[in-house]
Amino acid sequence: MRDFGLVLDQCRDARGRIDGARAARRLFHGRGHCYPGFEDLTVDYFAGHLLVGCFSDDEAGARSLAEQLAQSLDGLTGVGIQVRQGRQTQGEVVWGDVPEELEVVEAGLRYLVQPMRNQNVGLFLDMAPLRAWVRERADGRNVLNLFAYTCAFSVAAIAGGARRVVNNDMSRPALNWGERNHQGNGHDLRSVRMLPHNVFKSWWKIRQFGPYDLVIIDPPTNQRGSFVAEKHYQSVLKRLSELCAPEADVVACLNSPFLNADFVPQLMARWSPECRLVSTLPVSEDFPDQFPDRGLKLNHFRYQGR
Repeated sequence: MRDFGLVLDQCRDARGRIDGARAARRLFHGRGHCYPGFEDLTVDYFAGHLLVGCFSDDEAGARSLAEQLAQSLDGLTGVGIQVRQGRQTQGEVVWGDVPEELEVVEAGLRYLVQPMRNQNVGLFLDMAPLRAWVRERADGRNVLNLFAYTCAFSVAAIAGGARRVVNNDMSRPALNWGERNHQGNGHDLRSVRMLPHNVFKSWWKIRQFGPYDLVIIDPPTNQRGSFVAEKHYQSVLKRLSELCAPEADVVACLNSPFLNADFVPQLMARWSPECRLVSTLPVSEDFPDQFPDRGLKLNHFRYQGR
């Protein structure tokens, strides 16, 4: 059995820095290869509940860590584990109670999460800095949120004063979840559009609500039947001239260990040269990575056409 002393210490320290009982934060990120021997483990905090992610076959080790966390951290209600092997995920509540759904708060905004639901709980914790960035720049703007999932960027944009947000995702249930996120924050849904369509077959529907002052592109890296970054990212970028208002901001996200930091900027230079790279945006400090090129990449461009 592994000695989880280092993981427990890191989680206790991170837990002590959490502001608010209903917060959502990553407490331990072994996937970034900064903690040798624990590359297969993550620990997330969701409003008094912990979720241990195990990316190996060491289910017994994950269960042991969960039990030790339950004994070591104060104020917990429940601890669960998720064992992930490829696309297969098995979840189990190890201690206490972990509800099917609960509400978390980030920067004063409310989001619904389902901690034991498959691999994606409904809120990507590593995107917290980008949600703050969007909120700060949304005032009075028409925003396009591509691959919107549960519309967390949309919630941040409306909270920041966006005139309108158009959310596109082929999953109607995900967009319904997004509507509930907006409702939980008291947002006027007349300022929010939901387009449950395959983006590659729906450009005309997306264009009718433009032009857009802020475009967020956050696709899955490799989702069978819908999007593979190497094949499809360029098909999105080459549409930007049809979507963007003059001086529009474009944020293009990529989370792949196999595609380096130059992948999106090089595609942009080829397929939408009117979009000039402004900066690489910072990622969450809760997700340290010894090899940043393999982790989340956030590129900010500005459209200078027309």
